Amino acid sequence: MKIFITADYEGVSGHVQWNSGGEREAITADINAAISGAIAGGATDILVGEAHGNMRNIIPEMLDTRASFLSGQPKPLNHVCGIDSTFDAAMLVAYHSKSGTWKGIMAHTYTGSVFSLKFNGIEVGELGTDAAIAGYFGLPVILVTGDKAACDEAKALLGDIETVAVKEGISRSAGKCIQPSTARDLIREGAKRSIKKIGSVKPFTIKPPVKAEVVFIDPTCADNLEHLPFIERLDGRTVAFTTDDFISAFELFNMVQFYGGNIR
Repeated sequence: MKIFITADYEGVSGHVQWNSGGEREAITADINAAISGAIAGGATDILVGEAHGNMRNIIPEMLDTRASFLSGQPKPLNHVCGIDSTFDAAMLVAYHSKSGTWKGIMAHTYTGSVFSLKFNGIEVGELGTDAAIAGYFGLPVILVTGDKAACDEAKALLGDIETVAVKEGISRSAGKCIQPSTARDLIREGAKRSIKKIGSVKPFTIKPPVKAEVVFIDPTCADNLEHLPFIERLDGRTVAFTTDDFISAFELFNMVQFYGGNIR
């Protein structure tokens, strides 16, 4: 059984603010808990990807030897590079809620320039977008770990998947945390249980054609993009474009967010 795991930082055990120290150790430990649980549940082949910052956060010497991993950027499909239809399911570890979520710890959507992202009218953050990429390849997301807001978002969007809330937001930069070793025990058990969801949980898909709408925080970002031939300017902060499939829509969004966000 082949499982793809991708890991972010903002939903990691015990952390509620950026630059808290020990980020790489915390990310690697949460990933290891998911690997251990997946293998206990029957997984035999695991590839781990990264979804945070420079995407060089995994400490190779600390990673469970039963998994391989991808590191660095840029790379195709961003957070979920390496995923394809040969996998049986995906797990999203240490994820966060989308930008603007009330009590979402370190909530955001990709770069700091994006306020809202929609595909075919469905608002998603990184969690939903990565799940839709997995769905494009026919894979269900069976596990999400992170703060309560991320887990609530996952349940609302993806259905009856396994979630593990390792903390609960009081504000965007404060929260009530489960002690990290205890949280990792919960991640391990959640990952093990989630393997049983394969076959019952449906992939999350965005049907083609795909219209993307990106609302920026700063109108200058939309100003940077409006003269590109594929861009439709909808209002002061919003641009849109349409593609034939979801992967094309995501890769174009990925380019748009970085190009549009270059406002210095």
